[in-house]
Amino acid sequence: MPTVPNAVILVEGLSDCYAVEAAAKRSGRDLERGRIAVVPMGGATNLSRFVARFGPSGSNVRLAGLCDLAEADFFGRALARAGLTKQVDRNAMAAIGFFVCDR
Repeated sequence: MPTVPNAVILVEGLSDCYAVEAAAKRSGRDLERGRIAVVPMGGATNLSRFVARFGPSGSNVRLAGLCDLAEADFFGRALARAGLTKQVDRNAMAAIGFFVCDR
């Protein structure tokens, strides 16, 4: 039986997943040991489905995530609809662990 993670980092795609895993390794973080799963969602439009699966109405694990600047408004609205934040802006998203990737 698979172990339920303590936390899930939601990212848009595989390249984001690899980047987060590489950054964690470079900084000495052992994601597996911390039971932190980096989950590629197959695109930003799938955020609501993954929040439902892992968030308060699902597995209820700690959530975090990354999105591209172009998807920030969509992410903010989806997080607000899920009840994770009341405001739809980068500061509110960052306060709950969701960050916007910007050049």
